Amino acid sequence: MKQVSPSARLFLFGTLLFCCEAGRAADLNWSPEQVAAHQLIVQYRLAEADALLSAMAASPPKAYLLNLRDFVELVYNESEIQYERYLENIPERRFWMQSLPDKAPERAFYLADLALQEALFKIRFGDYLSGLYMLLQANSQITEIQERNDQILPFLKPAGVINMLIGLTPPKYEWAVRLIGLRGDVETGNQQLSSLASSTSPLSSEALILLGYFYAYPLQMPDDAVKCFSSILAAQPRNVLAAFMLATSLSKAHKGGAALEAMDTQPTHTWSEFPQAYYLMGTLHLQKGDYAQARQFLHQFMQAYAGSTFKKDAATKIAMSYYLEGEIEKGDTWKQNALVTGGTSSEPDKNAAVMLVEISEYPPQLLRARLLTDGGYWEEARQQLAATGDPGQLDDRWACEYHYRMARLYQLQEQQEPAVASYAEALKLADKKGWYIGANSALQAGLILKARGNDIGAVELFKKAKAFGDHPYKASIDMQADRELASLTSN
Repeated sequence: MKQVSPSARLFLFGTLLFCCEAGRAADLNWSPEQVAAHQLIVQYRLAEADALLSAMAASPPKAYLLNLRDFVELVYNESEIQYERYLENIPERRFWMQSLPDKAPERAFYLADLALQEALFKIRFGDYLSGLYMLLQANSQITEIQERNDQILPFLKPAGVINMLIGLTPPKYEWAVRLIGLRGDVETGNQQLSSLASSTSPLSSEALILLGYFYAYPLQMPDDAVKCFSSILAAQPRNVLAAFMLATSLSKAHKGGAALEAMDTQPTHTWSEFPQAYYLMGTLHLQKGDYAQARQFLHQFMQAYAGSTFKKDAATKIAMSYYLEGEIEKGDTWKQNALVTGGTSSEPDKNAAVMLVEISEYPPQLLRARLLTDGGYWEEARQQLAATGDPGQLDDRWACEYHYRMARLYQLQEQQEPAVASYAEALKLADKKGWYIGANSALQAGLILKARGNDIGAVELFKKAKAFGDHPYKASIDMQADRELASLTSN
């Protein structure tokens, strides 16, 4: 994805300023208390926000703030009970928003944002038909607002989010999205959220968090996410959400030590209301080799988290920690536990389901190398790979794993030539086996060739990455490969 140029941001923001100067509404007219409550919500300081919200009279801004508060909490705890309560509160909040005059731009913004949030949650909690209906309704409202000449600055939030979401639709579903009339693209969404984030709007910090979220997860651009969340923390040191997302982004960038430092900036008592912090801490300590500490955090996550996502992965990681300590019986117990825990809707849980099939046979040195590499502990990972011995003496599965892990080490340390050679060895063994390491070997080797100007070789490898059958990371690998192919064919 192309980065948003300063001139593009200036043009878009300048257009909005022109609208303001022409006498049209430019922003939300919130009271200091409403602005303060919003800032507390986006920092995940929900108890403090609740105290302010409870003293506010019913109003459209309060409806927006209450909905955002619920949205933030539900994203990170997935409580079915809270979700049902959220749905029960929607009609009253919509009524408050509809109290504004029909032609008021704030009314259009509030209702479009409410519809989009409701749609996303219904889809997330499995009510797909109703969620799709609400998404179409939200898209229709946003399209209508785009045609008006009284747009307000915060409108860039729902417009940016829906552009990003539609633009990130996997290629195999694009026909369905077009069929039902949804339109959107990532670059436009990026521009819209970036413009709002760089403005003086009360929603600027919310837009920056959303932008960082898209960088960290679907776009797989952790370095850009780190910049977003670092800038938020510089202004709001007590922002629990930004600290968690910064640590997550650092972890995705293979900087486990820095991720632990980012988490240490926040008091641990806040994590009981933010259970995914336990999951992240457990993962980071597992990568580092602190197995007892990892288990403690993963146990806390499984006890505190109301949802099912990541629980299979957490239980698998506990089993992994015991196997790596030589506690085979405890590892077997947790393996059986993990098999019946949680679901497989997320990529980590899908990968955990695959891992459980072979976890007891996984060579310990290779598994340690895998975890240490993920955490950015290069020298320790290299030592574990060296201890594995001659890969020619391993069966194909583990020889493939060896070459793949060696390639990752080379690539992450910017040693591109040996990385490409090792990826090629992994590909030879993984071809037609359906192992995700084969798909990712092709993707990563393609990225290296593209950076070196070998577009023909890169295209071949990106297509090869997509050709691998079903595997835990197929959606994200195919999405990255499609994005790279599109960038090469458009030049």
